[in-house]
Amino acid sequence: MVFFLKLNKLITILTRWTIVSIMSCMIVMAIFQILLRNIFETSIEWGDIFLRHLVLWIGFLGAIVATDENRHISVEVITKYLPDKTKKILSIIISLFATYICYILFIASYEFLLLEKETGGNLLLNIPIWYFIIIIPTGYLVMAFRFLLSLIIKIKEIINKNWSLPVSHQ
Repeated sequence: MVFFLKLNKLITILTRWTIVSIMSCMIVMAIFQILLRNIFETSIEWGDIFLRHLVLWIGFLGAIVATDENRHISVEVITKYLPDKTKKILSIIISLFATYICYILFIASYEFLLLEKETGGNLLLNIPIWYFIIIIPTGYLVMAFRFLLSLIIKIKEIINKNWSLPVSHQ
């Protein structure tokens, strides 16, 4: 279990640095595109496509961070008034369901990635499309891992008679 917690911490560090790097690249690229269009009436031909794919990366990396911080989408209208034991059991069921859904989406997106790799299409500058979409199966796999890790931690807490939930779940 310690190995998986350390792996999760490493993923968190890498994800945050990747977000900072991609956002910096996006800002520089967008400003450069604006300057080229307004001053020289031209642009980098592949710039907009590149920026759109970076937005895809930011979206998945943001979802990975949200999963780590238990800040993913949740409906709290009903759970807000439930007792702690019921909340904990419900959170285990939700984590199990989320793990399963992320795993299924990982399998589907991985098959899509293999199909794109097999067809050999290029997106820009002779860079294969699959380089840009590799974040999709990677993102779902990391989210599945984090939901599973959360599930295991919650089950261990119940075994230890700890029925409280993190603040973001209450």
